[in-house]
Amino acid sequence: MLLIEYKTFLLEGLYQTLLLSLVVAFGGTFVAILLSFGLTQQSRGISRPFYLVVEVLRDIPLMVAVLLTYFVLPNIGLSLDPFWSTSLSISLWGGANGAQIIRAGLMSVPAAQRETAAAFGLRSWKGLLFVILPQAMPVILPPYVSLLTSLVQATSLGAVVGVHELLRSAQVLIEQTTISRGGSPAFVVYGFILVIYFVLCWLISRVGRMFENHFAKPYARQASTTRKPNVAAIAAKPIDLTNA
Repeated sequence: MLLIEYKTFLLEGLYQTLLLSLVVAFGGTFVAILLSFGLTQQSRGISRPFYLVVEVLRDIPLMVAVLLTYFVLPNIGLSLDPFWSTSLSISLWGGANGAQIIRAGLMSVPAAQRETAAAFGLRSWKGLLFVILPQAMPVILPPYVSLLTSLVQATSLGAVVGVHELLRSAQVLIEQTTISRGGSPAFVVYGFILVIYFVLCWLISRVGRMFENHFAKPYARQASTTRKPNVAAIAAKPIDLTNA
């Protein structure tokens, strides 16, 4: 079988895809945290420039961002190889979208929670880390996990600038096989690539669901406590038989 015959070549492409996915996931998260910090500032003189940067990065098509990073940056003295230029462009795009997700999650926490944290001496990063962020995570996680799956899928754009990731490996394999043997194995090879990307994104979604359930537990317990009837009080209440 063709896939087994060229398994080493495809595994190398898979390794590059996994490595690229890790880099853009961590890089995008780092950029998202920095940009969200600027977006949530009370001063408009600080938040407005961050908002402008976020909107510019979000509105540029991702394919264009990858091409601009690879072909334009060398003109200003910053030359990056295909792997790192792809990582930078996707991380910036993902960070801009992630910043809006984090900002929305933080803004969903009532201001009274911030005041309470400050009253207990949890100011600045302590209040954010121990009080605000845990309450914001149920809002942040679902869209952010979806963003991470989009970033993994976006790593395939590295094939455009020559990154030898999974899609690029598949393209080379199809071209060489078609020339040397005749007939195109595109259906089999691209079908295999589709399954690989599906599995990667499914695993990310499953891990994300685990974190969602973890941060949602306090709210689930609170809801169950609120809705649970007081059986003891009902049993102790005398039954009025006068109207029977």
